[in-house]
Amino acid sequence: MNEDILAGQWKEMRGQLKSWWGKLTDDDFEWIGGQKDKLIGLIQERYGYTRDQARDEMERRFDEYMKEARETTKSAAETVASYLQEKRLADIATDFAGLVRKYPVQSLLFGLGLGYLLTRSRIK
Repeated sequence: MNEDILAGQWKEMRGQLKSWWGKLTDDDFEWIGGQKDKLIGLIQERYGYTRDQARDEMERRFDEYMKEARETTKSAAETVASYLQEKRLADIATDFAGLVRKYPVQSLLFGLGLGYLLTRSRIK
């Protein structure tokens, strides 16, 4: 796994990392902070692996994690595409209005965030 990807997804991956390597503590994860070399070193130390074994184990697990993430994303995209193909525009608008009624605060925050991102993209 690329070092930048690991650092960027570190907080999201911590739960999965804890299930993989239960001997690592929350303090260990704080200290590692998404740095690949630190993670390899702690896996090596806590599990008695050689450096190569620790690196291979980490790479194998991260490759599986990324594969699952890609499959989930693909499945979600296929679901959305299927929904859009099956529904008419009026049905989509009705569904959207129902979501806004059910989740007004979240909808407002989403709209504000989207507006902010669109504004920033036009400024550049």
